[in-house]
Amino acid sequence: MFSQIVTNIKVNLIFYRRNRLVFVASLFIIFMLVLSSIPGLLFMTKSKHVEIIRLVFVELSRFATILTAGLGLLFMSHHIRSRSIKMVFTKPCLPETWLLSGFLSGAIVCFSLYIIIFLLTSSLFFIWDVPFQWGIFYMTVNEFLQALIVFSYMTFLAVIFHPVAAVFFAFLFQEGVLYYGKIVLSSGIKAYNAGILTSVLQFLKVIVDIAYLVLPSFKPFSAEMSKVYSSLRLTDAEWDYLFLAFGYTFFISALFYLLSDYFLKKKRLI
Repeated sequence: MFSQIVTNIKVNLIFYRRNRLVFVASLFIIFMLVLSSIPGLLFMTKSKHVEIIRLVFVELSRFATILTAGLGLLFMSHHIRSRSIKMVFTKPCLPETWLLSGFLSGAIVCFSLYIIIFLLTSSLFFIWDVPFQWGIFYMTVNEFLQALIVFSYMTFLAVIFHPVAAVFFAFLFQEGVLYYGKIVLSSGIKAYNAGILTSVLQFLKVIVDIAYLVLPSFKPFSAEMSKVYSSLRLTDAEWDYLFLAFGYTFFISALFYLLSDYFLKKKRLI
């Protein structure tokens, strides 16, 4: 089993490297990142160095998360739509082994991206002679965990949906959108005290409440970690939330791995 996992990981990494869609998407995102960073880099002052480092880190993390999500979507949808999974399973290779290799491959790419991001942003402290802030390390670990959540979620959605539908579902049914829906529906219920419309709104609010509780959070404990993200300063109190975020990421990733495995076995692959 271990040798199969290692072999599949190597194949997946080669697949990521050779896929032109990933290459084109990476170039586009990097171009947009550089374009959005030019104003800040041109007009920065000494007093704004730390803020510039924070902004660069946020933009690079956003790029890494989008790319990692795209890898999860591409990895699963490509092999399902081309029906190449049948060739893997008849080696034989268990679906659990192949799927675990896919999750580990995505984690390796994601980890590599965040190592690069950490090194790049950390070097700016030394280049600009700014005292190093350990909040950068804290944020790097947390953003890496968040990217793993998105990767596992998009991989699962790619098993049950068409890639376009999976992206649409992920954008439409996310924590921020659902929370806004809860507020709108609550306001509507208060505005209409009785009648059929109120009943409809209450029914919709129940559905939205359930979806809000069931669907994963891409940024767990974000409110508790906001001080680190705004100042880059780190205290002992924030480490507890990072450990909780690690546990949440492990649980969610394991859950979507099991769900992906279940629905993958239900699909007709031949």
